[in-house]
Amino acid sequence: MNFTADTWWLFGIIITGAIAIIGFFLKRTINQTDRHDKEIKEIQLSYVTKTELKDVKTDTNKAIAKLQTDVDQIKDTCLTKKDYYASINEVKEEIKNQNKLILELIKGGCNNDN
Repeated sequence: MNFTADTWWLFGIIITGAIAIIGFFLKRTINQTDRHDKEIKEIQLSYVTKTELKDVKTDTNKAIAKLQTDVDQIKDTCLTKKDYYASINEVKEEIKNQNKLILELIKGGCNNDN
């Protein structure tokens, strides 16, 4: 196959185009590989093993159980709002009764002086 001077430039353009296409795909592949490497490093930094997850679950369950016992203890030792209001009403009634008795004694005492 004979190439004349006029066909060498065509051969040069084809070779240049092929190198450009190969370079483009090679660059894209390298960029994807770099991006994947970064993603893999992020995953390695943030992943949790099964044993670590079990430990965290166990600790969480223990904490929840402790909180539940604390809540039960609070329920046992503290007054409810209803009980508080009932006891306040009882105290108010006692005060009213004592005031009535004091007024009766005062009135009765005044009647005794006359």
